[in-house]
Amino acid sequence: MLQDIVKIRIESGKGGEGSSAMYANRCSGGDGGKGGDVYLKGSMHTYDLSRFDPEKTYKALNGQPGQQKERKGDKVEDFTLLLPLTTEVYLNNNLIGKIENDGQVLKILEGGVGGYGNATLLRNRELRSNETERENEKGVFTFVLKLKSDVIFIGYPNAGKSSLLNELTNAHVKTAPYQFTTLEPQLGIMDGLVLMDLPGLIEGTYDGKGLGTSFVKHTENCKLVAHFVSLEDEDPYQSYTSMREEIRKISKDMFEKPEIVVLTKTDLVDEKKLAETVKIFKDNGIEVLSTCIIDTDAVNTLRNKFKELLS
Repeated sequence: MLQDIVKIRIESGKGGEGSSAMYANRCSGGDGGKGGDVYLKGSMHTYDLSRFDPEKTYKALNGQPGQQKERKGDKVEDFTLLLPLTTEVYLNNNLIGKIENDGQVLKILEGGVGGYGNATLLRNRELRSNETERENEKGVFTFVLKLKSDVIFIGYPNAGKSSLLNELTNAHVKTAPYQFTTLEPQLGIMDGLVLMDLPGLIEGTYDGKGLGTSFVKHTENCKLVAHFVSLEDEDPYQSYTSMREEIRKISKDMFEKPEIVVLTKTDLVDEKKLAETVKIFKDNGIEVLSTCIIDTDAVNTLRNKFKELLS
C-alpha cells in the first residue's frame, strides 16, 4: 500500500564533551567536536515513505570528545534521509521546504557545538566548563508525498482507466470488473511522459464515500486531466457531468486543469450510439476522443493526442 504521509522525530547530533586532560603539568584538553547536521535529499529511486518508522527517532551522530594536547574531537558524518519526489516537509505543521528534484538537498537541523576543553577554559576564564555554544536541534517532522505526473486518469470505477494505462505504458495494473480494483495511484511511463491512474472517485467521494479524498493531493503536480467515460453507461454525458461536479467540490485546482474526455469501450456499442454520444459532447464544447484497448489505431491516436497536448 502506498504510504504518502508520515510523521517522525528527528534529532541532530550533540556536541562532544570537552577534555580535562593534563600534559606536562598544564591543561591540555581539547574542545569537543561538532555534532552531525541533518539533511534531506531527493532520490528518483525512492517511491514512497514506507521506509520510515513513526515509532523511531532518527538521529545524527554525536560529536567526538576532545583529546589531550588540545586536539579537538574528530568530525562526525552528517545524517541524510532520502525522500521521494515530490515531498513536502513540515515542522510543527509549518511548511519548511519541498523536495522536488533528484539530488536536491535540504538542511533541516544543525548539529550541536562541543564543550570547551580545559585548555580553552584556561585561556578564557569567563567560560564555564563543558559549556556549549549551541545545543543540538530536534523536532517532529511530517513528510507529505505528492506524486508527480504529466497526465492523470480520472473517472468512475470500471471506466477502463487501468486497462488503458497498461496499454499505453509499462504499467502492469490489476484489472477486474468490480469497483475499487485499483486501491492506490498507479504510475506508468509513455515515451518519457508519466501517466497516473487515480483510483476511488465515485459520486459522494467528497463526503467520504469509497476511498475518500486522500489521493487527491497527487493531482496537484499534473499538467493534464484525462477524464475517462465508459460507453457502457446508460447516459455517458450525465456520467461525465456528475463526475465534474464531484471534482468541483473536491478540488478547485483539479477542476480547472486542462482536460480531455476519453470515451472507452467502443467495442461494446454500435456506430450509431458512438456517433450520437460524441456529438453530445462536442455540442457542449468538450474535446473528446473514443478508444478501446483492442483497437490499436485508437490507442495510438490517444497516445499521440497526449503528446500533442503536452508538447
